[in-house]
Amino acid sequence: MPEFGIGIDLGGSKILTGLMTLDGEILSRRLIPTEAGTQAPAVIIDKMADSVMELMAEAGGARKIMGFSCAAPGPITYPHGVIMDSPNLGWQQVRLKHELEKRLGQKVIVGKDTDLAALGEYYFGQGCQYDHLIYITVSTGIGGGIIADGTIYHGTRGGAGEFGHMVVNPNGYYCFCGRQGCLEAQASGTAIAKMAALTMSGAGNDWANQSSGVITAHEVGMAARAGQKEAGRIIASVITDLSNGIANLVHIFNPQIVVLGGGVMQGLQDIMLKSLRERVMEEVFPLHGAGLQIEVTSLGSDIGLYGCLAAILQERDK
Repeated sequence: MPEFGIGIDLGGSKILTGLMTLDGEILSRRLIPTEAGTQAPAVIIDKMADSVMELMAEAGGARKIMGFSCAAPGPITYPHGVIMDSPNLGWQQVRLKHELEKRLGQKVIVGKDTDLAALGEYYFGQGCQYDHLIYITVSTGIGGGIIADGTIYHGTRGGAGEFGHMVVNPNGYYCFCGRQGCLEAQASGTAIAKMAALTMSGAGNDWANQSSGVITAHEVGMAARAGQKEAGRIIASVITDLSNGIANLVHIFNPQIVVLGGGVMQGLQDIMLKSLRERVMEEVFPLHGAGLQIEVTSLGSDIGLYGCLAAILQERDK
């Protein structure tokens, strides 16, 4: 009888695979560094398949596995699992689902990483009590996933959840997509570092990483905690734009909970979360704000694996 699920979390710099019990215990992990921008997709997919085969052997063979799932940066067509044009990976028109299934001889569920993260929150994280959930990742970039009536909302071709390209400040910074004032250009880790570089260029080396001279979102957060005024202004600006984006999503989708993930939110929640909650509640209509929860993920860096397992369980229960 199948006892386990195997998940693959594909990122721009690493592959994380995990063997999990069906109730969410991660028994074994494999972390494989990659260079998606320089290695051919076939090379990376081979590494993914090899890692899965190792975990399958560890579990006692394919008969012990309930299912296989892979979370990857989008945009990805659903349900065909084709990576259309992923800036994180530098891949275009890669039939990831087909290639994994060909190598493994098994059906593989392939989904956008932020969609599966939302599903992971719904099954195992902050959203397990709720059927309507928005997940937002605030990291190098910004993206998200939507759970409506307990299932992922994919949109027509899997393109839903591109929250980072919602304009929140028409007079703001230019985004890499060419538009002005996208949420990603205003509130991501990259945006925080850019704002710091622009405003702190004459403020001295205490702002920059001594080994690289690079100002990071982490260092801006440290400076804000220490009372540095310009750093505080940057964090306040990010909170304003991010709360505007969250309020827009709350008005559109009327969720019960908004879950925030990604390195920026997890690293800076102590100086951002309270103000974010307050501003969002000030901006949304009473109908939408009634009972609304805004939380940071409890799943940490394993959220991709939990999302993969959630997809396997949802497929089982169809």
